[in-house]
Amino acid sequence: MSLYLYALVGRPVRRPLGRGLGGEALRLIEVARLLVVAGRIDNAPRVTPTALRRHDATVRRLAGRTDAVLPIRFGTVVGDRLALARALAPRAAGLREALALVAGHEQMTLRVYGEAVTTSDESATESAGAGQRYLERRLRARRAPEVDPVRRALRGLVSAERIERHERPPLLASVYHLVRRGDSKRYLAAVAAASARLAGVRVSPSGPWPAYAFAPDAVA
Repeated sequence: MSLYLYALVGRPVRRPLGRGLGGEALRLIEVARLLVVAGRIDNAPRVTPTALRRHDATVRRLAGRTDAVLPIRFGTVVGDRLALARALAPRAAGLREALALVAGHEQMTLRVYGEAVTTSDESATESAGAGQRYLERRLRARRAPEVDPVRRALRGLVSAERIERHERPPLLASVYHLVRRGDSKRYLAAVAAASARLAGVRVSPSGPWPAYAFAPDAVA
């Protein structure tokens, strides 16, 4: 049997942990000074809507058992505890930092919709050299100027932010925010009020979620 991984969690963890997406009992495994929630399974689950929902439901339940949860991506399986330790040890320090970041927080997500518009900065980038184009694109991938009025309105609520640009209009970007647990209603109200100041785009907020966007890949 193999270990199916659900999340890294902080201490303390309240019991019971319950069962996983296949009905297997969940267990805590400590490796590299990290706590991992896993279940023993015979075969990796197929990617189906039902399996994805059950995985997410398990992670959400774990969020109710501890202050810090870093979800592990769906379908992550290792052979045994030793394989898990080998996978986590090289990145253990970064994972502990990520757990500290998400402690007491949950994720809110903004989807940004609109028409793709080429700015003067982007036009200049296209005429630059290959190295400069690469650096500019990486920088642009971490920006969402279309929703700056909303982001400014959220400054007092947001502890951390991740931005992902998309190349498939009308979806222009996803903006992921960490907010304190219990602040989601204030967040949604602030988004609704600030959305009136947007021009040419609209935002669709969702959440709260476990902090999927703030979880580095735990297992390569």
